[in-house]
Amino acid sequence: MNERKSTDKLQDAAERLAWEIVSTSIRLDELRSIWAKMIGITGPQWMIMMVLANAEDRAVGLPVGAVSRALRVDQSFVVTQSKLLEKKNLLRRKNSTEDARVVNLSLTDHAYKQMANLSSQRKELNEFVYADLDLKELLQLTGKMSSIKSRLEKAIMKISVGL
Repeated sequence: MNERKSTDKLQDAAERLAWEIVSTSIRLDELRSIWAKMIGITGPQWMIMMVLANAEDRAVGLPVGAVSRALRVDQSFVVTQSKLLEKKNLLRRKNSTEDARVVNLSLTDHAYKQMANLSSQRKELNEFVYADLDLKELLQLTGKMSSIKSRLEKAIMKISVGL
C-alpha cells in the first residue's frame, strides 16, 4: 500500500508540474505578444525573428525548413509570415546560392535595431522573473527542462508508432 501511495504522489506531482509548464508557456506567449506588439508584429512573427536572431550565421540566416522545424509549424506558415516581415523591412528572403529552391531567411539591420531598443526592458524583466534563481540554478533548471522535453519527444514517438 505504501508503494502505491508513493506512485500516486509521484503521478500527482508530475501532473502538477505539467500544468505549471503549460501555464508558464501561456504566460511566455503573452509576453512574446507584448514584445511583438511593441514593434508592430504578431507573437508568431516575433518567434520567427527570435529563431533567426539566434542563428549561428546571422548573415546567411536559416532556410525556411529549419525555421519551421525549430518552431514546429508548417513551412507554408513560415513562408507567409516571412513575406509579411519582409514588407516591414524586418527580414530578408534570399534564395540559396547552393539550391535555388531553398529560401534563406535573415534579419535586417532594422530588425536588430528594433530588438536592441527592447533589450534593456527585456533584461530588466528577466532579472525580475528569475530573481529567485542564481546562474547555477537557472542553468540546472534549463538542463532539467531540456531533459524533460527530450523525454517527451521520445514518448510521443513511442505512442505515435502504435497509432
